[in-house]
Amino acid sequence: MKMTVDFEECLKDSPRFRAALEEVEGDVAELELKLDKLVKLCIAMIDTGKAFCVANKQFMNGIRDLAQYSSNDAVVETSLTKFSDSLQEMINFHTILFDQTQRSIKAQLQNFVKEDLRKFKDAKKQFEKVSEEKENALVKNAQVQRNKQHEVEEATNILTATRKCFRHIALDYVLQINVLQSKRRSEILKSLFIYVSSINILCYPLCMPIWLSSIKDMICLVNLGPI
Repeated sequence: MKMTVDFEECLKDSPRFRAALEEVEGDVAELELKLDKLVKLCIAMIDTGKAFCVANKQFMNGIRDLAQYSSNDAVVETSLTKFSDSLQEMINFHTILFDQTQRSIKAQLQNFVKEDLRKFKDAKKQFEKVSEEKENALVKNAQVQRNKQHEVEEATNILTATRKCFRHIALDYVLQINVLQSKRRSEILKSLFIYVSSINILCYPLCMPIWLSSIKDMICLVNLGPI
C-alpha cells in the first residue's frame, strides 16, 4: 500500500505533515465531487435508458399490430414478427444492462462515497478537534506563571495527555487516508470493469446475431420488390 502521508512526519506533526494533509484533503474533496457527478450522470443515463426501453417496446407492439394486420401476406407477417421478436430481445438485453449499470456503477460508487469517504470525514473531524485541543494546551502551558508550581504541573500534565491523544488520533487519521487512497483505485476500476463486462458478455455477443439475422431477412424482403 502506497503511503500518501508519512507516519513519522505525523508523529512529529511537522510542516511537511501538515502540507501533505492539506494536499490530500483537497484531493479527496475533489474526488468526492467527481464521483457525485458521475453517479448523477449514471442515474440520468439509467433513467433515459429505461425510458428508451419503454418507447422501444411501444414501437415493437406497433410492429406486431402491423404484422397481425398483414396476416393475409405470409411474407410480410413473418418478417415483421421476426423483426419485432428481435426488438424484444434487444429490449431484454438493454434492461439487463441498465440493471447491471445500477449495481456496478451507481450502487458501488455510492457505497464508496457513503462509507469510505464518510469514515475519512469522521477521522478528519476528530483530528481537527484534537489539533485544536493540543494548540490550546500549548498556549496554556506557555502562559502559565512558572513561579506557581501547581499550575505548572497541571498545565504540563494536560499538555502531555493532549499530545498522546493527538498522536493516537493523528495516526488513525493517516491510516484512514492511506487506506482510502489505496482503495479508491480498486473501487473505481472494479465498478467500471463490471459495467464493461456486462456490455461485452450480456448484450452484444448475444443480441447482435439475432439482430443481424433479422436485418438480413429484411434486406432479402426488400430485394424481392413488389409482391
